[in-house]
Amino acid sequence: MQTIVQIIGQPGSGKTTLVAELVRHFTEKGLCVGTLKHSSHAYELDKPGKDSHLHRQAGACPAAMVNAKMAALYFPASDLTRPEKLIQTYYCHADLVFIEGWISGPYPKIEIWRQRVGKAPLFTHVEKVCALVCDRVPADTGKPCPPIFALDDIPDIAGFIHS
Repeated sequence: MQTIVQIIGQPGSGKTTLVAELVRHFTEKGLCVGTLKHSSHAYELDKPGKDSHLHRQAGACPAAMVNAKMAALYFPASDLTRPEKLIQTYYCHADLVFIEGWISGPYPKIEIWRQRVGKAPLFTHVEKVCALVCDRVPADTGKPCPPIFALDDIPDIAGFIHS
């Protein structure tokens, strides 16, 4: 059965580092792990002026770039490119999928929180936060805190995700 987990947190909290460490941990155990980075900002993913970009500008949908090492497939954002649809289509082989970001998404979430970022934890107002990875236990937030893990406790975090 596939496990899908969102890794959320404020900018600068260490989401990407945590995702990379978890991917490394699980792939070393022989699991197939996929990732999906979600951003609420609109920006160009392709390189303007390159062939694939020019193809898209001319109306190709999808447009792809393939070389000897990897491939990229470009689609305009639509209902078909929502994270859950992409997971259904392209991640069906993965044992685990980590989504970095997408705070409003429907999957269980692990929040990474660092006091130095200077913002309150998200778990107090974001649904489905099932664990907190942090450098310090947050002050009383008025809401019960989910299970807490240290930033460097990758084996225990991994065990919590995939037991």
